[in-house]
Amino acid sequence: MATFKNAREFYNAVIAANISADLTEYAQKLIDGLDHKNAQRKVSKSALAHQAANADLKGAIVQALADGQKTAADLATALGVSTQKVSALARQLVEDGAITVDDVKVKGKGKVKGYALPTDDEDSEDNAD
Repeated sequence: MATFKNAREFYNAVIAANISADLTEYAQKLIDGLDHKNAQRKVSKSALAHQAANADLKGAIVQALADGQKTAADLATALGVSTQKVSALARQLVEDGAITVDDVKVKGKGKVKGYALPTDDEDSEDNAD
């Protein structure tokens, strides 16, 4: 007996089996419904609101780093949000190249990630590669 990870796999197996035109058409209709539901989820009003709020918070993180390197905990305290939220958004900013991350020693905690704005030295090193 075949096992399927999700409904989409099952519907695709029904289509591939080509048992009857009615079953194939019905399975395709169900797949189309899944696609529609997923598309709606990506553009929901609440998702757009979260994206806008996160964009504002990312801007605030970058502004807070103008004073120098800070840890996620320092940023969270300064911005009034959770450390987890700052860490997630800072990780996205690092991927975008807007900020940099390094390990820093913090008394009583050991090494933690410290975030800073990129310096001209780092830009010239990137261009040298």
